[in-house]
Amino acid sequence: MNKTILLAALLGLVLIYGTSHVTAQQQECKSMTVPTCQDGTRITINNNSKMVAPPNLCVDPGETITVSVSPEGTSASMEGKNGGWPNGSGSSFTLVAPESGSYDYNVYFSDGSCLDPRIEVKD
Repeated sequence: MNKTILLAALLGLVLIYGTSHVTAQQQECKSMTVPTCQDGTRITINNNSKMVAPPNLCVDPGETITVSVSPEGTSASMEGKNGGWPNGSGSSFTLVAPESGSYDYNVYFSDGSCLDPRIEVKD
């Protein structure tokens, strides 16, 4: 009987205080003006200015892309739209370009804001 009362009291506390209802909402990323793609193998993400340079990178299939995040000691992440390529995070990381195509992705800054640049992999 005492166990039943204790169990009922615990369940009552859970019902009263409840559990936190956190609903994940997809972050709406700020659109960028995407110019003609720029040849290169580096992407720079700046957490202070909320910039990604270049906003449209051109690479060859199989090419390695170095991603650097500034200022030093901060990190960012990039996620391909719809779960595709590219994916990476940290203060610096590398990506290997897949087959030819245009790849839209989101860059998430350390404060949770984001932008949507592009990588174009040449034919």
